[in-house]
Amino acid sequence: MNAEQRKYIAEIVKIVAIAQFGLIGYTGLVERNPLLLVGSALIFLNLVAYGLMILNGDHDE
Repeated sequence: MNAEQRKYIAEIVKIVAIAQFGLIGYTGLVERNPLLLVGSALIFLNLVAYGLMILNGDHDE
């Protein structure tokens, strides 16, 4: 996978992380459900870390 492909995939993962945090995290906030809020934050952090792993992956070039 080249650098441009890694950047593209990492950006998609970041967008998905923000979207899920916006949907699930906001739902937890509105419903005053700390489990949803904390769970969504953990998923967000995991997805962002995964995106960084992809971005800083093997340099085949």
